[in-house]
Parts: sequence; C-alpha cells; structure tokens
Amino acid sequence: MATKQIKIMDTTFRDAHQSLIATRMRLDDLLPIAEKMDSVGFWSIEVWGGATFDSCLRYLNEDPWDRLKEFKKVIKKTPLQMLIRGQCLVGYRHYADDLVERFIAKAIEYGINIVRIFDALNDFRNIETSVKSTLKYGGKVEIAICYTYGPVYSIDFFVDLAKRAEELGAHTICIEDMAGILTPLYVSELLQKIKQKVSVPTHLHTHDTCGMAVATTLKAIEAGVDIVDTAISSMASGASQPAVETICNALRGTPSDPKFDIKLLRDISSYFKRIRKKYKSFESEHTTVNPDAMIYQLPGGMISNLDNQLREQNALDKFDKVLEEILYVRQDFGYPPLITPISQIVGTQATLNVINDERYKITTIETKNYLKGLYGTPPAQINEDIRKKILGDEVFITCRPADTLKPEIENAKKELGNKALRDTDIISYALFPKLFLNYLENKEKGISTEEISEKQSIQVQPTKEETPQTQPNLVPSEFIISVHGESYNIKVAGIGHKSEGKKPYFLYVDDHLVEVFVEPLVEVLPSESGIIDFKDTKQSKRPKALSIGDITTAMPGRIAKILVKKGDLVKAGDAVLVVEAMKMENEIHTTIDGKVEEIFVSVGDSVNPDEALIRIV
Repeated sequence: MATKQIKIMDTTFRDAHQSLIATRMRLDDLLPIAEKMDSVGFWSIEVWGGATFDSCLRYLNEDPWDRLKEFKKVIKKTPLQMLIRGQCLVGYRHYADDLVERFIAKAIEYGINIVRIFDALNDFRNIETSVKSTLKYGGKVEIAICYTYGPVYSIDFFVDLAKRAEELGAHTICIEDMAGILTPLYVSELLQKIKQKVSVPTHLHTHDTCGMAVATTLKAIEAGVDIVDTAISSMASGASQPAVETICNALRGTPSDPKFDIKLLRDISSYFKRIRKKYKSFESEHTTVNPDAMIYQLPGGMISNLDNQLREQNALDKFDKVLEEILYVRQDFGYPPLITPISQIVGTQATLNVINDERYKITTIETKNYLKGLYGTPPAQINEDIRKKILGDEVFITCRPADTLKPEIENAKKELGNKALRDTDIISYALFPKLFLNYLENKEKGISTEEISEKQSIQVQPTKEETPQTQPNLVPSEFIISVHGESYNIKVAGIGHKSEGKKPYFLYVDDHLVEVFVEPLVEVLPSESGIIDFKDTKQSKRPKALSIGDITTAMPGRIAKILVKKGDLVKAGDAVLVVEAMKMENEIHTTIDGKVEEIFVSVGDSVNPDEALIRIV
C-alpha cells in the first residue's frame, strides 16, 4: 500500500483536447481558466508539444510560440510541461541535431520547465540529442517508455529501458500507455520491478480508451508510482486521461490523497463543460471507451484518423478490414509501438493495402523511409520479403538516423529571408515550411481561420472574421450551419469539373469528406448582410482527368513536390508528384511510359480528385 502523497500532472491544456477534439481548443478559451488551474497544486501542467504546434499553424492561425509565452504569463506557480517525439520533435520526420537543440533551447526560454521525451520505436539513440539539449539549457528531463505488447515484449524489456533512461540522465521516468491497454495487474508488477532497479521518480501516463484507466492508475499508486496524469472531468475519460476528481475521491483519507480543493476542481470542470460545446463538430464516436483497442492497440485519435481516411476514399465499409490489416502491417514492420508518427505510418499503409486490394502495391514515402531505417531500429525483425518488394536491394541503415542529416537552421534562415521577424520564425519554418508560409500569408491578409463559433441561428454564415465588414473581397470557405439546434462545421476543400450539367464540390462536414454535385452551378459569395448569395461559377482552371496519361490524386491535398519537368521521359511506376494529405506525403505515380507533355500545378497548390495534374503522352 502506498504511503506517500501522489503528485498529479494535468493534461487538459494539451493531451486531453488533442485526444477528444482533435487539438482544436484555442488559446482564447484556455487562458481565462489558467489562473485557477495554477491554483490547484498540480505537479505540472502539460501545455505544449505533441500535435499542438502543428494544429496552431494548420488550423487555428495561432503562433505556437506566442501560445506558450501567454501561458507562462498566467501560470506562475506550476511548472509547465511539454511532449516531444525525440528526434521528430513535434513533426513526423527526423530533424537534424542543430534544429533539435535550437527548438528545445527556445522552448525552455519561453517557459517550459519539464520536457517529456519519447521515441516511437523505443530506440534511445533518437532521444540522445533531446536529452542533452534539455539538460544543457536547464530543463528537467522526463524520458517516456512507450508501452505495448507483442511477441518481443516482456517486463524485463521495459525494466531494461527504464535502467537505460536513468543512465541517460532522466530526472523522472514515464510509462507511456498511449492506447490505454495497460492492465491494472500488469502495471503493478511492472512498477514494482522498475522501482527495484531505478532510483529516480516514476510517472504513469495512460488513457481510458479501454475503460481501465482509473483502475490502472490506482494500482500504479498502490505499487508506488510517484506521479500520475489526469484531466479535469469534463475533458476526461474515453481517449483522454482519467478524471482528476475521480482519483482524488478514490484516495480521500489515504496517505496518497493529493488534498486538492474539490470545489475549485468543480469550478474548472464547469468552465470546460461549457467551452467544450463550442467544439462539438470535432467530437468523434471513436474517442469514447472502446475495448477493441486491446486488440488493435490504436490510440483513440488514430482510430478517428482512419475513419477520415476511409471516408475520403468512399471506403468506410472497409473500416473493420483496415483494423485487421493493421495487425499484419505491424507484424511486417517488426511490432513497433503504435504512437505518433509510427501509428500514422502503419495505419495509412494498412488503409492503402485494403483500398487497393493488394498489400504494398502503393506505399507512402514514410513507409519507405521506415523500411530504410530512417526512423530507427524496430523492436523485432522487419519482414525482409516485404522490404525487398518495396525497396529492392537498398540497404537498411544501422547508424543513428540523424547522423545522415545535414544541419537545417542556416538553410531555413536563408530560405525564409526577411520574412523571419524573430528566431522562432526560423524554427517554425524549418519544422513545417508550407504550414508556416501559409500562416504568414493569412496573417498578412488579416484572415482568421478560426474553426469554431458559437451556435448561430438557422442560416448559413461565414465565421466572424470572414464577414464582408472586415474582408470585403474575401470569399468565405468555412461555415457553421445550425439546424434544429445542432451545429455542423462546413469547410470547402475544392471544386471539381462540370460533368453532365453538374459540378462536384468537395466539402468537409465535421472533418469528413463528402462529394456534392450541384445543379445549377453555384458559387458561395458573401453578401453585404453576411448571409450567403449564389452565383454561376467559372470552370476549374485545370482540365479534367480523362485519359490514362492524366495524373490525378485520390483525395484533396496540397502539392508538396514536383519530381519531373516538362519534356522528361518517364516509365510506368515512376513517381512524378508528392501530394500531402492527412499530414502524410503520398507519391503519385504514372501508370504508363511516355513523355511529360504538360504540368498543370505548382508546389503549394491545393488539388482535387478529378483534376489532371500532369499529362503524360
């Protein structure tokens, strides 16, 4: 039985809303409650890292560095914590050492006290630079061990990782149960054995995906864990963490009781209960308790991502097949833990396998890089037959992946030029070049990409900042539609080509892609009243993909790279374009031999499924 007071980290400002509402909570909705959060007595408050950096630039039109700075102004007593993906930082690929060090140095300068660091493969070579940089600039290091199960995993496997984490310089060691599959009895045995081998404090991070989080947390406390993660009750459970009030009530009167003010917690919970309603359009059926996570080991957010991918392909009926396919892909890939970015790589590849009715007929750039060893060494052997099918005789690298990378900061500084107004701009650009340039463009034009608004009356209206009063020449592309008290977030993804008197519009409805055919042809335009008028549209600028030589994309996305130029000779199977969609990069291949006659796109262009992007003859 535990004999010490438990310490608690709050996840509401980061992982809780990342897991439940797709990381869409805006700073304006977090700052008003920050002072009360600071008064609770948490060991730390997680405010940054994970998907928040990406989301701020991609969806919220917020500078993530300003977000951190504002938190630090209000939260003065409680240490601020962040999560980084080792050498991947807050992105989906490995970054060079100079960028990793600069990022961590600035994060600590802007207010971060504790850095939780993990590698998706538990390959500790990929966290060395992050750990050294955190120590160098005065931060506290928390090394996270990604928990999963499979043929190569055992308690001794995780105990060995814990010993190595302490040797690397960890101030605390976290058991990271990203899928909520850690059972109460297993965590008890695991923690007891870890604490026999290490002297630094231990920390448990779990999710309630399988409905076991409260029981697992209490058994961990009983086994002597020092710190646990919780969220405020109105932002807890399901894909999120267990509720702090529940843990407090369960421990009341025991030596482990954190002795928080329950009335204060109730006030905070009431605030988030009201605020969460604004983000209803980002809720998902897949973020509730789902015991099947014990089979597929997918975090709740990843299941939602799969749902979206299949909707985009009009293949939602294949959802169960994709879940089954994930088991095969994970085995072929050497049983990696399914956590960002590896969960996205495995999930996307499984989706492609099912949709194409053939395994590894089409592979993403990330899959190829994984099979090259550019993400590190998996826990088990990769299926060599699959690796050769995709990469041929290309050798698997055995060095630390970041050793193959050239420094990035100076190059990013040159590319950004006079657009960089401060050091953090260079870092943001180096991490997400296209996203950051889009953010700067929106900022210069005064465009707000706010995706949430209060419920409107039964009419279609542009978001507040996009009304003609503030931007008279701007065609709004995103709306909140309220019907019988229910609000739906509508976002225009693209417009297709006229066919048989009709034109397809690609719309996101609550983040799910739908294709709508409109007759007569209409275009959404703002009227002086802010309500929507309609007008005949013009034809799309690009020709419709009609022949076998017209290269198109399977889903709306953005051109990341053009791999050929006009006049080039290509062979069937050659990659000609890279399209970014669902945060992953997908190579587009030609199916015929021929010559590049025309290129209809430029890097950065948004593209739609029926457009000819390149013409091969």
